[in-house]
Amino acid sequence: MNPVILLLIICTLFLHGDLSVNAATTRTVKVKAAPAGHSALSSPSIQITGDKNFITKTKAALKLLQEKAPDAYKITVTYIGRIQQHNFSGMAAYETPPTYKVGASTVNASLTWYASTIAHDAYHSKLYHDYLYTYKEAVPNEVWTGMDAEMKCLEIQIQALESMGASASEIEYAKSLRGKNWWDLNGDGDYNEDDEKIRDW
Repeated sequence: MNPVILLLIICTLFLHGDLSVNAATTRTVKVKAAPAGHSALSSPSIQITGDKNFITKTKAALKLLQEKAPDAYKITVTYIGRIQQHNFSGMAAYETPPTYKVGASTVNASLTWYASTIAHDAYHSKLYHDYLYTYKEAVPNEVWTGMDAEMKCLEIQIQALESMGASASEIEYAKSLRGKNWWDLNGDGDYNEDDEKIRDW
């Protein structure tokens, strides 16, 4: 079988299983159209999938970004198409639409922290899609994940925290992550599904 067709089948099966959320819990947040130029989104809206608490907190986080950190918000509405309640947090930039999956401890953190994580992961998606748009080829992992990418995303997160008037402790904590490989939870030097299994955010 053609490898491309096989990959499409696998992705379709993965997405179908991953999105088995009660349709009654799905809402769409209308946001401003993406800026001129390329966009990862097919429509100027972000779909929020989750329970009532998740939807309410996600709407509030997006509103806070829009009002206090407009640059981060512009990146968010350009490069995230879905924010989905999940077992742990992470950006699936390769999905259609690009999906930020959010774990319980992240959505239940302070509003400023949750909003800042949206900005952080939106930048992961920007790195992914800017490369894809420019080179029209498979995106190497190191372009949008790994130490260099994480540090770029962390700086966006810190800027968002400062713009939103987050607490000094949140800003200092984010700054303390500079240069640290916090996502390699099992310490084997490689980020993969083994780390995701033990992720608690």
